[in-house]
Amino acid sequence: MSTEPAATQPSPQQAATGETKRPKESQVALPPFFIKNAEGVFVDLLKLDSSASFHAVAERIFSANAYFSGLDYDAFSRLLYGFDPAEAQKLKKPTETAVLVRFASDIVVFRPERRTLYKSVKLANGLANYFFETPYREVETEEPVYGEGADGAYGLINVVKSTSLVPDKLNFDEFVADMWMKGVRYGIDQNAVKAAIDGGKSGFVAAARRLDVVLGKAADIQELAEEIRRDDAPARLADGRIDLSQFKNRFPQINKGAQLIKKIPLVLGKTGYDISGHPIKPPIPKDLNLANLAGPGTAVEIIDGDEFIVSQQDGFLSFDDKTNQISIVEKIVSRDGVSARTTGNLVLTGEQFEEHGEVQEKRTVEGNSITIHANVYGTILSRGGTILLKSNLVGGEAINEAGEVTVKGLASNATVQTKKGDVKLRRAENCVVIGTRVAIGMASNCTILADELIIQEALGCVIAAKGIKIDSVGANKQIETLIFPLVPDLSMFDRQINSLTTKISEIEPTLKKKNAEMEKATSDPEVRKYLLIASKLKKNEITLSKAQNSAFLNLTVMVTPMLKMASKLRTEVTALEARINTLTEQLNELAEIKKTAENGTYCTLGKITGETVVRAMSFGPEGDSFHGVPPKQLNTKMLGASALGEKIFSGKGGALNWKFVAPKSPDHK
Repeated sequence: MSTEPAATQPSPQQAATGETKRPKESQVALPPFFIKNAEGVFVDLLKLDSSASFHAVAERIFSANAYFSGLDYDAFSRLLYGFDPAEAQKLKKPTETAVLVRFASDIVVFRPERRTLYKSVKLANGLANYFFETPYREVETEEPVYGEGADGAYGLINVVKSTSLVPDKLNFDEFVADMWMKGVRYGIDQNAVKAAIDGGKSGFVAAARRLDVVLGKAADIQELAEEIRRDDAPARLADGRIDLSQFKNRFPQINKGAQLIKKIPLVLGKTGYDISGHPIKPPIPKDLNLANLAGPGTAVEIIDGDEFIVSQQDGFLSFDDKTNQISIVEKIVSRDGVSARTTGNLVLTGEQFEEHGEVQEKRTVEGNSITIHANVYGTILSRGGTILLKSNLVGGEAINEAGEVTVKGLASNATVQTKKGDVKLRRAENCVVIGTRVAIGMASNCTILADELIIQEALGCVIAAKGIKIDSVGANKQIETLIFPLVPDLSMFDRQINSLTTKISEIEPTLKKKNAEMEKATSDPEVRKYLLIASKLKKNEITLSKAQNSAFLNLTVMVTPMLKMASKLRTEVTALEARINTLTEQLNELAEIKKTAENGTYCTLGKITGETVVRAMSFGPEGDSFHGVPPKQLNTKMLGASALGEKIFSGKGGALNWKFVAPKSPDHK
């Protein structure tokens, strides 16, 4: 900073505006980041390390009875309280060596007579209240007194000094400096202060106010998947209609790779300042570790800088109330039961479902591998796996597309069916039971269709199966037991075998004729001669002279028509032989299928205790005649067939050990 001579007396203009002489350089040592020249006072942001450094320099200047004239209070405040060296570096251009910010015009002396114009300030409740009024300053004047002096001469005999108060005007730049020394170093309302100075009215004005902290926000989570929350609202069908029997999302089901939860990072609060310039630090918001919320079947992934909990498998969504973890599990366990009030009908895509409550009448549970601990009065549908009912099935259905069905309690007035799998029942009454292999402890008044059937006791049932084993069988009151061992319909096999044999017989004469014609064409002496020479020439075993070559060409022309005929016949013979081979393979395969169908049909009744009728029922190779019949119509269909088929047994006692023996078929060549 340049050194300028101090003025001995402010000019009238200076006195009126508050401008005074500049302080001597020795009085205020300016740091390297300060730049003062004819254009003003600047700060080089690249050299300023912190707001604290600027604050210290401002303190020294104000304490040295100086102030900043032409002050840009906003820039001044930012340097005092909002400077960030990192942000300053971003402002630097590649070709620049400094980033300058102008915040004042000059540094000048705050003269004592000017300082007396400023009164004290009242501090309360984060405000600095200042009473503005027209200030007055004392002005000392000298008036000469003329008269006769002691020597009798007339002239100046005395100078009378007097003081008077004259109105003055405050200056905003001085006001900032004066407030600083009175402890008000932040938040001066420059608009209010300047208006009060210029307005000339008397009254208190809130000259400065503190800056309250802005509280931050704690880290939070955002649920992304719509299906993440249970929704018991009625489901909406694809056509827009409302299905009152099904809830929208009773058991949330999640696909692999679904983004479940997104972390919303914490937002730090903003520092406040009291009017003395002391920072008011906001509390640090609470953070959260997303990994603590990621349970089995999920993982934390960072995608485009954001954290997500992502499902790692298909399954049901589960919340742990104790750990607040979210998990994707293969099995969902419910204890509320299935009813119109609790869940509505359920259509589940997960691998396993376990219900401890009752499945009420007219309610449906559809899924894979379903276990029900309580009574079932509704419908259980499984696309595979197992259906396990640990209590009773009453008036409902248990149907598995491909898998086992087990009822450990009583099955009553129910339908139990699997198209491919076992059925295991402890006790069945008035039920329709369909399965590949069926095992029942006690069955009464049931309609049963199976490939293999084992029953400990059967009373008044209608039964159709290929293999039947019943320990005890009889009537239930006046209702007899009808048993239909499913006997293969071998006539279909015989018809197909005869058809294939006939086709082969029809082809063989044609093949024999074509072979004879081909033999005749290739046995001609000239043809044989040509074929012998051509073979040796191809193998380089002989070399023909010019005359021999000419003769061979003549021979070629002569035998070509016969060679073409022989080639055509050979193609036809090959096609006929291939056709016979195909038909022969089909014939052998059909014979094996027939042989397999002949075996495995039997009926073993250990003890007959009441009216029982056993009749053979034929079935085709693709299955018995009852397959494909709706369960509710199966009993009627089977009773309608009771008069058909060979009677094997009819009686009220004894036992039966019958096995199907296929009649001998005629030999086929």
